Amino acid sequence: MGDTPQEAILIGTIAVSVAAFVFAGLRRVLGLDAAWIGLIISAAFLASYFLVYQKIPPLPPVGAVNKIFYLSLAGALLGFAADLADRPRLAGWLALMQPLAAALYIGQSRLAAAPQEVVFAAAAGMLSMTLLQREFGGSAAEDGAKRTLLLAIFSTGFAPIALLGASSSSLQLCLMFAITLLAIVAWSLGSDDNPFATSALLGGAGGMLSVVYAVTLITRKADLLALAILALVFLVPEVARRTGWIDRLQSRMARLVAFGLLCAVPAASGVAIAIISYGSSFPI
Repeated sequence: MGDTPQEAILIGTIAVSVAAFVFAGLRRVLGLDAAWIGLIISAAFLASYFLVYQKIPPLPPVGAVNKIFYLSLAGALLGFAADLADRPRLAGWLALMQPLAAALYIGQSRLAAAPQEVVFAAAAGMLSMTLLQREFGGSAAEDGAKRTLLLAIFSTGFAPIALLGASSSSLQLCLMFAITLLAIVAWSLGSDDNPFATSALLGGAGGMLSVVYAVTLITRKADLLALAILALVFLVPEVARRTGWIDRLQSRMARLVAFGLLCAVPAASGVAIAIISYGSSFPI
């Protein structure tokens, strides 16, 4: 797609985001259960993967990159089933166990040489997913929109870190997915539905977490300082909830904008460190 990486990113982003926007709109018009929004988010990640790598990986998948697709697909289906069955406790356990399974599955080749790296990655992933599930202090619909926004900002922030980690394909995937999330969340601005159902958590956030694992555990060239600062974005909801200043804003749009700006602080800081570490040849 496209003659240059920039054209490929642009074309792929437009294709996936428009399709996701249309499907999210149809879901709302048809009045389907909110669980379908989470499935659309997961489908957006899988579609972004397909457009970047131009394939559906064969079974059984060999290599970390191929495993990403099936970790996201399995998470999407399990999460969707948990949503339809209305089993929040099961959903919580699935969200806690997925990072552990993903770290062991993707980092399988590192278990013998550096098991502590895999254990630390799994612990960090489990903490991130736990923080992402916590109440953000608003209604279910608003909290869901904030989670979607947080994931979009994290994906954007990880893009240059992935490039620094010798993965230009992950850069494209992160940017496509981030823009698509913004297209989907636009439908939730005037809705009472939660756009971030369990399927979105396991298939979308879980898919992104698998990308992080692949770059950090396998290529092992990512800037860990930049990643650590970027990961502070998952603490933003706690800071916002405890200070309460965002909740005092009158409109939902104002609260979402303020929340997004607050999330952008650690994300932009992580990006800045990644760019500085990359040097003058960073392809902007």
